Amino acid sequence: MTALLSASHLALDYGTRPVLLGVNLSLSGGELVALIGPNGAGKSSLLKALAGLLTPRSGTVFRRAGLKTAYLAQAEELPLDWSAHEVVSLGRLPYVGFWRALSAVDQAAVRSAMLRTNTWSLAQRKLYALSGGERQRVTLARALAQGPQVLLLDEPTTHLDVRHQAALLSALRAETERGTSTLAVMHDLTLAGHADRCVLLRAGQIVADGTPEAVLSAELLSEAYETSLEVVQAADGRRAVIVPSARRLFGPAGC
Repeated sequence: MTALLSASHLALDYGTRPVLLGVNLSLSGGELVALIGPNGAGKSSLLKALAGLLTPRSGTVFRRAGLKTAYLAQAEELPLDWSAHEVVSLGRLPYVGFWRALSAVDQAAVRSAMLRTNTWSLAQRKLYALSGGERQRVTLARALAQGPQVLLLDEPTTHLDVRHQAALLSALRAETERGTSTLAVMHDLTLAGHADRCVLLRAGQIVADGTPEAVLSAELLSEAYETSLEVVQAADGRRAVIVPSARRLFGPAGC
């Protein structure tokens, strides 16, 4: 299957500091991929390079002709006195520009994106009146309003409680079923276990890329995160991660 988006031997520096070292990664249609790894591994930088926001020192980023990509950063400066509906409508700018009103098709795309992220009830509320989690879902709706084939999301579950994390994962899974491919940076390894693939990045290099069952192993994760981790099986057969090892925390019984 031809990749929608891929990186080949991608190398990136911040000044004299290397951040990515020969990364190879490809995204096909209709898959949810969790990008995991310790702080400073290069996850956000890889996402920005794939989005075309950073220029690599060497290597290439391939995008299929006409590919629509939406990028959601960790934190964005948004107009707090705008309504949620106005913010989501920004996702239609690539189609209408700054000076044209939204057409019926654009309005339908905005409404659909807000319904899919459970933010339609927030449409008329100002951003300053929303919680961090509500704002996060509104920004995701703005990305979906673009009608992307690839979503690049940097920590999309930040500020979300457990219920809304589950709702967001459900929304991303629904987008996958619509054919959208998602690459999402995730720090919660248990959430990452619900992806189709996990890509483990360490020190600017991919050290594992495969199913959650293959990548979320105690050995791989403990080495990558440089701490003792335990991995247990969840009730649904997926993997959950306990950090750190209880034995590492408390020592042998009786101590």
